[in-house]
Amino acid sequence: MDSKVITFEKFAQQAAKRMEERKKHRTERLRVAGMDAEMEIRGLSDREVSECYEFSDDSLEIDQYTIYCASKTLQEAAKIMVANGQLQAGREYKITEVFTSTERNYIAKRVLTLSGVLGDAGVEVIKEAEELKNS
Repeated sequence: MDSKVITFEKFAQQAAKRMEERKKHRTERLRVAGMDAEMEIRGLSDREVSECYEFSDDSLEIDQYTIYCASKTLQEAAKIMVANGQLQAGREYKITEVFTSTERNYIAKRVLTLSGVLGDAGVEVIKEAEELKNS
């Protein structure tokens, strides 16, 4: 068998395995010291991350929405606050205003790291090819 075919088959097997792994959402439990409370966050799918980035032109609202989407804890608490008239329906993500800027930035980055958007890419150039131009 041709070595290129073997290389492609190996790549295809590794790709299939990795695609299955990426479907699993990683989670973390965070303690927010300023509130003396814990919350759980999860990684978002590529589609969910894209939805968060398209949610607003305002980076603050993007962070708020990203955190809200990644936390069942916040989603459930927001339902209670809406029922009590403390949050406006349709703007449940505003529950994230409970966090300081530092906390919000940290949590948003943790969500993006769990989602595979931030972190070590693990990709490196092993050989740079030069194209020949026909003159």
